[in-house]
Amino acid sequence: MGRTAGRWLRRATKMAGGRALVAAIVVLLVIGLGCAILVYTTERATNPEMTSIGSGFFWVFATVVDDPPFPVESGASRAAMYALFLVKPGLWSLVTAAIASQLLNLVLKRNAGLGRVKLKDHIVVLGWSGKGTEIVNEIRRRDDADSQAEVVVVAALESNPSPDPLVHFVSGDPTHEADLERASIRDARTAIILADNSYPGIDAEDMDSRTLLATLAVEAINPSCYTCVEVVQSENVPHFKRTSADELVVSGRLTGALLAHSAVTHGLSKIVGDLITFPEENEFYWVNVPHALDGKTFGDALTWFNDHHACIAISLERDGSHVTNPPAAHRIAGGDRVLVIAAEQPRV
Repeated sequence: MGRTAGRWLRRATKMAGGRALVAAIVVLLVIGLGCAILVYTTERATNPEMTSIGSGFFWVFATVVDDPPFPVESGASRAAMYALFLVKPGLWSLVTAAIASQLLNLVLKRNAGLGRVKLKDHIVVLGWSGKGTEIVNEIRRRDDADSQAEVVVVAALESNPSPDPLVHFVSGDPTHEADLERASIRDARTAIILADNSYPGIDAEDMDSRTLLATLAVEAINPSCYTCVEVVQSENVPHFKRTSADELVVSGRLTGALLAHSAVTHGLSKIVGDLITFPEENEFYWVNVPHALDGKTFGDALTWFNDHHACIAISLERDGSHVTNPPAAHRIAGGDRVLVIAAEQPRV
């Protein structure tokens, strides 16, 4: 029982704002209670303003905050008034200092990533590497509402790795449920799970192992969160396909394939770079099929998008399946999405 009471007291003290603030409040209450009872007891028989013990508390409160609301007559009441005048500056200084100390601790705790982030529909980046800065920069360069998305980084670092004001930081292990909860993963819209090289001496196999564990942890807590996962070694892809990850990006395979194709198809790397980085020239955009194209062919869509929005349709999505460069006679249905290359998001 004693241990339970001790834990409850420590928790209540922490919730109230720390020991210094609790001490200041206790001192105020003790002095206020004593003075209120004293004034009420000595004034109730002769002072018409003192109608109840509540009047005594009101008198003490007003005296501490500003000046006495009405005069007191007895010597004991006057002594209480002078005592309040004497301790009032020190009490207010104590409360102010306690509050300032608590606020400073909160700021320092947040900067060190030791606090809890309360957000909704945000992006969570699990793990950290040099790609993290590129990801944040690309998000900010977008020309839509996502450019101002709140981002939470969860990594085993001592401070926030990004100077971006919309990037919050949680210092912890991306594979641990408690640390993910501090990042409000239950309310997150998207999780980007990086191959985390922030651990000293970690190798590619260990990075993929930790990424897999982080993916499973996110799916267990928030199955509706859209997960984009970086895989280092292509031979580990089958393990990740057993998860429910929405996107798997094999960094080594993409880099190697782009280098190989660029060596044969000169200039390819520049074109790909322009398409996947904002705000460089044209970008990829998903567009819902407009009513004007419902039941039409993909060839009709090519002409329609080019004529109406100066963009090129290159792929079609239906029920989660994608067809790149479908035949011109391929029929389009309502609910399909078309991937286009355009200078800006087409408004259809």
